[in-house]
Amino acid sequence: MPIALDYNTATSSSKNIPDPPGHLARLSLKEATKKEAAAKPDEKSIALKNRRSDELKMKRAWELATSPAKSLPMQAVMLYFSGSGVQIFSLGMIFMLLTSPLTAIAGILRAFEALRPSPPSDSSSDAPAEPSYLPLAGPMALYAACQGLVLALGLWKCWSMGVLPSGAADWLQFETRLEPPEWSAIRSLSLG
Repeated sequence: MPIALDYNTATSSSKNIPDPPGHLARLSLKEATKKEAAAKPDEKSIALKNRRSDELKMKRAWELATSPAKSLPMQAVMLYFSGSGVQIFSLGMIFMLLTSPLTAIAGILRAFEALRPSPPSDSSSDAPAEPSYLPLAGPMALYAACQGLVLALGLWKCWSMGVLPSGAADWLQFETRLEPPEWSAIRSLSLG
């Protein structure tokens, strides 16, 4: 006994299925304009929306501030596996570890530009107030500190490879030779 499905039913059963949670039914143009007119935002709801937006911006600012520190373990493992010899791969890694924190700190205002909280609305002046970087001082300081850790990791790798001058023998070319304390004719003949 074969089973056959009839796909050409006249009635649709989808009208009986309820909409999923969060689904907004389409409104006609008249209904939409009526709803917009009825739901004009008051100052309290605007202030609440601005406060929630500022809280979200601060949360994102702290996440941005800690993002360089989150990449430190991966960079340390890559440096470990690159070895302590002077090769093109390890020099490229060191170059990126030394230049990227400096460029990131130089562009710190650009990085946090979108995360500035909106200033409180002042009803006495008509001009909109400029958002300030002052609430972002903590995340910006942490961002600079984390970039400093990345720079320190690069300097440590330079030191471990022997590229960074760290001992007195590294500066011998800049030292002057002292005059010998005594003079002898035999010594002067051997030196020429």
